[in-house]
Amino acid sequence: MRRAAWALLWLLALPGLAQAVEREVLANGMRVLVTSSENTDVMTAELLLPISVADEPEDKQGVRYLTQRMLLRGTTSKSGDAMGEELSAVGGVVDVNVGLDYVEIYVQAPSDGFEVALGLLAEAVRHPAFLAEEIGKERQAAATALRAAAADPFQKTYQAFREEAYRGGPYGRWSQGRVKTLGALTREDVVRFYRERYGAANAVLSIAGGVEPGRAKRAAHKAFDDWSGGAAGQTRPESAGPLTQSEAVARELPTSRVHLVLGFPAPAVRETHYYAMQVMDSLLSGGSTARLPRALREEAGLAYQVSSFYPTLVGGSHFGIYAVTEPESAGEVKAAILKELERLRRESVSPAELARAKRYLLGSYALARQQSQTQAYSAAWYEVLGLKPEFEQEYRDQVNSVTSQDVQEAARELIQHFVLALTMPSQ
Repeated sequence: MRRAAWALLWLLALPGLAQAVEREVLANGMRVLVTSSENTDVMTAELLLPISVADEPEDKQGVRYLTQRMLLRGTTSKSGDAMGEELSAVGGVVDVNVGLDYVEIYVQAPSDGFEVALGLLAEAVRHPAFLAEEIGKERQAAATALRAAAADPFQKTYQAFREEAYRGGPYGRWSQGRVKTLGALTREDVVRFYRERYGAANAVLSIAGGVEPGRAKRAAHKAFDDWSGGAAGQTRPESAGPLTQSEAVARELPTSRVHLVLGFPAPAVRETHYYAMQVMDSLLSGGSTARLPRALREEAGLAYQVSSFYPTLVGGSHFGIYAVTEPESAGEVKAAILKELERLRRESVSPAELARAKRYLLGSYALARQQSQTQAYSAAWYEVLGLKPEFEQEYRDQVNSVTSQDVQEAARELIQHFVLALTMPSQ
């Protein structure tokens, strides 16, 4: 996966700052977004399709992941190796990604190789070969990757948290599927899923970097004008809903430390308290002087690592706090986290601390937005969320307007019950 777990949560959590995005809808329904910059000679083209975990049948979990990985395994006219060599010849790279709400394929290359790179992306997504022997190889690789994810302490703990928080709903699934269902998938399953879900009608192509808008649009028309198909709409995963009581779940791994995630359901992007929760996230873990690292690491020496996260999802989201500690300190870490959450409910945030949190929230992502890859991904993700490019400025204004009272009201309403997931050292 091209984004580590924390990097993915970071990108999903923080919208970017305003930058001009040109939008065009092709005759086939495909949406094309162009964010051009004269300050770079690198370009990124991202193709996002809003195909979520809820779009795959429960007994076919992993078909999204397998289908998306197969886009790198060759087309009806070129092998995967041949495509890789053509892209390498212009200094480019290609990769795929599968999130809870979407599937993605992207290419990145120097600007003078833009047309070649975009043409190869289009061929990969439009004409995959789905050779049976290649599906077998990718199915094995997918199962290996899933086993590795299940052996990673953070991913295992976070997954246990989501399973409990979403009570068996789609957002509680592994994005990659399950080993059992992956092993049973056939070529017919992959081809059927591709034909039902992939196509221009639900595709978002986002191009960013050192490519002039007119040139980008001409290349997009050439590559995709005659593409058809695509699902009419995305299946929206159910929200977690409010918790009626606190819950705890424990898993084991051969690790010497305890990994925990403590969190609760949180609002989607257009729901009440969204912006206050963004600021709360920054208050708790935005930088080394934020509340959680200061209280648990610097002052008490309880945790090796501690941070909060608040991913933006199509459906209802969740807010979580992740910590790593020694087994004998797990109870103290839990108590310290709950103390900081209760402090948000009980005390008003000072103007100075509130201002610092907002600066960190907006400033950190502004730095990330210097990269064409982040620009392309952000624009496409906003489109999938149903937001216009102007949302970036709206977001900045809304964050700056959040008051201490807003944060306290959000804390009082949302922080009542929690889910605690623990990964303990196996005996």
